[in-house]
Amino acid sequence: MSKALTKIQAVIIVLIVAVAAIAGAYLISQRTGDQRTETSPTPTDTTTTPTTTPPPGNVILIGDLSITVPADFKAFVDAAKKGEVSVTIYFGHALSEAERDAFQRVIDMFKQEYPGINVIPIHYSSMDQLKTQISAIAALPPEQRESFIGVAPDVFTWAHDWIGSFADKGWILDLEAYIGTEAIINNIAPAIQPLAMSAVTYKLKTYGLPYAGEAIALIVNKQLVPNPPTTFEEMKSIMRQFHNPGQGKYGLSYQFDPYHLYPFITAFGGYYYSEETGSVGVNTTGTKDGVKFYVQNILPYLDTTDLGLNNQLNNFLTGKTPMIITGPWALPDIKSALGLENIEVVPIPNIGNKVPKPFSGFRNLYLTVLAASGGVQRTYASVLFILYVALNDNALKILVELNGYVPVKQTVIQDVVNNRSQFPVVYGFMQQVLRSSPMPKDPKMDKVWGVGTNLNAIIGEYTNALAERKTVEEAIQAALAAVDPQLDEAYATIMQGLGG
Repeated sequence: MSKALTKIQAVIIVLIVAVAAIAGAYLISQRTGDQRTETSPTPTDTTTTPTTTPPPGNVILIGDLSITVPADFKAFVDAAKKGEVSVTIYFGHALSEAERDAFQRVIDMFKQEYPGINVIPIHYSSMDQLKTQISAIAALPPEQRESFIGVAPDVFTWAHDWIGSFADKGWILDLEAYIGTEAIINNIAPAIQPLAMSAVTYKLKTYGLPYAGEAIALIVNKQLVPNPPTTFEEMKSIMRQFHNPGQGKYGLSYQFDPYHLYPFITAFGGYYYSEETGSVGVNTTGTKDGVKFYVQNILPYLDTTDLGLNNQLNNFLTGKTPMIITGPWALPDIKSALGLENIEVVPIPNIGNKVPKPFSGFRNLYLTVLAASGGVQRTYASVLFILYVALNDNALKILVELNGYVPVKQTVIQDVVNNRSQFPVVYGFMQQVLRSSPMPKDPKMDKVWGVGTNLNAIIGEYTNALAERKTVEEAIQAALAAVDPQLDEAYATIMQGLGG
């Protein structure tokens, strides 16, 4: 028991140090916050593999990061560097065509440094296909899994919120089993932004490693709004100025669903589900207050004829709205229609002293159960690939420069802060990720997402009132009246589904 307590204390100390480090980066970023630029990120070639002196003992180098690992893992890494092993692993993904080139460059860098390991990508048009495949493999006896080598991935990438469900079902493997707990606590955790590290930690185990983060933020069309709002009052003033439904103009583009609503839930102290306490919070006072604030202060300035992504984004792209709250997935369309030099990305402004914290998702590299088939070298090669992509600065900078990913490794975060003029869009989203709430990975969240049915009913009261030619104020009051009963009903339904 005393040994376990020591590890927990160590984790706490590491997290405190890491939080202090990222706070420093955040303060630096705030001091440079008034320096605006119209320079778009310029990809650069950073594929040169550094030459380093072999580390002593059981220490391996991933980029500039030293990691103490078990002797047999160290021996494998050394052999892979010399080309004295020959092993092939498979990397599953559903990356867009525009994203794949950057990953191929990273894979090529990895293979250059470790010529004994070949990495073959497997593209999935739907991650549900991968999920079905992995579940079928995990259900087989271990000796029968080898027949799937080359068909299914040893490593795959997806957001972190699958971790709880996949780990509980035995579909993915923890890193501690192969590189040890001390490597995670002493070497890896301090190198990664705390929110991101917490996102891949489940039941005191580490399932893969994060290499990028994303969250919705406020994107402003600088041709319409030269200076983005820094407070919610400023934001509301801009919405009022531009909102004119009679002319097809609106104050803001903003998709509606539980995910996108969350910043205003958290601003008032609300939440949907707490992984720390295991409690459902869909009908807490804070959650209700957040929904009511949204109904009163955001909804009246939207095009409520269609609150889906396509319509809301199209309104922004065509100049019908001056601002949009959305995520980096919209950047390709925004770049094509407006040009990235004509937008600015900033965190959703504070409401007085209340801080909106949207959900964040962290791109994770999962180690699948198949990686443990076909010999220990395949397992070690898969683990090494995860370490390389998530911890090698040169690899991460390629993903920042070519794909616009928001980094979560501390040194690369600092690099973006120091070179903010080169990466204005990445910097903007990074500021929002630093003030976000990671999506819960507990499988119970699958039931909690059901709150969306009741949230839609609240918005339905608003749109129905407008359809009945009632005033905007009457529509607001109709929606407000539905908040408490709908969220209480949501809580009862969710708890029943959870068996509580």
